[in-house]
Formats: sequence, structure tokens, C-alpha cells
Amino acid sequence: RRRTTMRRLMISATAAMIVLAAALPARGGDAPPYSPNWAFSLKGGAWQSDVKGVDTAPAYGAEISVDDPVITPVIGKIRHMLSYNHADHDGLELNTVEWNAHWVFETANGFWLGAGPGVGYLWADGRNVDDSPAVQFGMSSTYVMGHALLGFESRYQWTSGDSTDNWLTMIKVGYQF
Repeated sequence: RRRTTMRRLMISATAAMIVLAAALPARGGDAPPYSPNWAFSLKGGAWQSDVKGVDTAPAYGAEISVDDPVITPVIGKIRHMLSYNHADHDGLELNTVEWNAHWVFETANGFWLGAGPGVGYLWADGRNVDDSPAVQFGMSSTYVMGHALLGFESRYQWTSGDSTDNWLTMIKVGYQF
């Protein structure tokens, strides 16, 4: 029951983001010149899967992120995040490669909040669980001061097998070029 409620919430939030993003026109000629704001981050946190008998596991990963060069909404920007994540606990090893696109807004000088969908692939080893393509929806907050980056993100991932649906919540520390 809890899983069904969470699934409905995440699907509704994803649909709302898509509708809002589609409704925003692209910026006109007054847009500032494009700056990619490349960043590299190391991440650590907790991974909770729906696999029976597996507790929440410590997780780590790495991420490369960049601002979208094409889509420029009137408010905020689109931030692409390509990440690798890993957890190994209770006889189950999970690895993902994910691409997430968050619509982010600067709420204070250097502090960004965002949310958006993503796609990925999950490799599972142990507990008779299959590898699976995946879709996800997540939320993030990032603080950038100079080149230093500190962030927090959480996402829910739906897999094709349904048995490896999972939450991943991470803190990230990185460098923005």
C-alpha cells in the first residue's frame, strides 16, 4: 500500500514537471551567453531496495553534470546529471548508470533547488534479481560557492522487473569548473 501511494505521488510529480516544462517558451534574444558549468562530484548515502530481506545499504557513486545548451526555460535552467552508483549489502550488489535532467532554480545566491525525471540501467548480482532498464524521478538541492559544490539528492527508481524498485538518497561533494 505504501509503495502504491509513493508510486502515485512520483508519477504525479513527474507529470506536473513535464506539463510545466512544455508550457514554458524558450527565452528570446536577451538570453545570456551559454556557460556549461561542468561539475564533477563524489557521492555517498543510502540505498533502499524493494528486495525482500535486504536492509538499507550504504551507497557511493560519482557524477558529471552540465547545464543544457539547447533548452533554456524562462525561469531556471535544465541541469543534466550522468551518474554511476554502487551498493553491496545483505547478499545483493546493485550498480546503476543514470541520466537525470532536473529543472533547477536559484533560490538564493548559489543555492539551487530542482526536480525532474531520468532514465537508467540497474545491474543486480545476488538474491535471484534480474538486471533491468529503469526510469526515475528525483529532487535535488545544490550549493555552489566559487568552485566548491555541496549537494543533496533523492530519487525513486522504477525498474522493469518491479522487484528492484528503489530509493537512493545521497550527499555529494564536488568541483564546478
